[in-house]
Amino acid sequence: MSELRIKLSSKDVENINKLMEKYGFKTKEDLFKFLVTIFAQHYVEFLWGVNETEKNAKDEFYKR
Repeated sequence: MSELRIKLSSKDVENINKLMEKYGFKTKEDLFKFLVTIFAQHYVEFLWGVNETEKNAKDEFYKR
């Protein structure tokens, strides 16, 4: 597993604590794993949508 170190401002720490409390995470590591997973899923869905749009555009172009 890779390690990532980030310096956080006091406001960042406050927001992280709120998220941990809201979602019930016990450690910051668990919260960040969750957030990275969510980001990755949405990014892949976004790319898939872009690729589908591009494919549909090409299909329309070649139909002409």
